[in-house]
Order: sequence, then C-alpha cells, then structure tokens
Amino acid sequence: MLELIAANLNAAVVGCATAVRRFLAAGTPGAIVNVSSHQARQAVRGCVPYATAKAAVEGMTRALAVEYGAHGIRVNAVAPGSVETERYTEFLVSLGPEGAARIEREMALLHPIGRVARSGEVADAIAYLLSDGAGFITGATVPVDGGRTVL
Repeated sequence: MLELIAANLNAAVVGCATAVRRFLAAGTPGAIVNVSSHQARQAVRGCVPYATAKAAVEGMTRALAVEYGAHGIRVNAVAPGSVETERYTEFLVSLGPEGAARIEREMALLHPIGRVARSGEVADAIAYLLSDGAGFITGATVPVDGGRTVL
C-alpha cells in the first residue's frame, strides 16, 4: 500500500519542492497547480492508497499556500472526476458496444452534467488557476468533476 501511495504522491511533492525552490531563488512570484481527484473527498471502494495520496496532495496544497503566500507563491489544486483519457477510451473499446454503453450510462449517473470530463476541460481549469486572472486564489481545490462530489 505504501508504494501505491508514494506513486501517486511523490510527483506532486517533488514538483512543488522544485517550483518553490526556483521561485524563491529567482525572487519571483509564481503559481503551482496540483492534480488531486474527487476521491480525496469521496472515496471509492478498493482505492484506499489512491484516495489517501490525493487527500495528502490537497493538504500539501493548503499548507504550501499558507507557507509561501507571503512570497507571492500561489498553490492550488484541481480535483477531476472521471476523465475521458486514452486509457478510458481503450477500456470502453475493450468492452464492446453494449458494455461501453452500460459504462457510459453509469458515468452519466455519477456526474450531474451527464458525462465524463474531456481532458481539455481539466487543462482549462489548470490554465486559469495558473493565470493572472486567478491572482487572488490560493489554497483552493477546485472540483472539475461535473458535479460528482455534490451527489
């Protein structure tokens, strides 16, 4: 279990440490966006290591925002629900048309918007949080989950 937690947490820890170190060394403000998951708040059976790691990512996001805000470093996270990725598409194809339709119906029920996210929708949220337009947002985790966590 510890290896799975580390696999899902280490990249965020190393990425944040590297970014903070570079922002501080350059004496410049900066923005960091971590990727969490709806599972940080809404656990799914059989996913204890993943949910644990993503909850840790959200805690680290808040702690770094507090620690480095005075240096002009903003730290936020996005928490996607299910996302249409290559892996998701391959999974649907492997199920055949009937199985894929069943999964798509189940996903529609889990997301009030009625579908899974497109990867570009998650990327757009990240881009916004990195932009100057989000200059007063820090320590937040923004759900990009089609309403999944409000069910």
